[in-house]
Amino acid sequence: MPDFPSISIVITTYNRSEALVQVLRALSQQDDSDFEIVIADDGSKQDHRGTVVNAVARFGLKATYVWHPDVGFTA
Repeated sequence: MPDFPSISIVITTYNRSEALVQVLRALSQQDDSDFEIVIADDGSKQDHRGTVVNAVARFGLKATYVWHPDVGFTA
């Protein structure tokens, strides 16, 4: 039987790199790491996407990053 995390954290984002990096930093400092992170990007620009991917790697987090085109607010 697969070992699933006990908590799923879904973070919605749209071009607010600085705010999202702070959230990811805080998650990386948690004592209990039995959680998964899903980042739902509502069509951010390429530079935001790169910042997110780099922050996930820098903080040693396991995250699923989902992006779709900007067609208005669809979070």
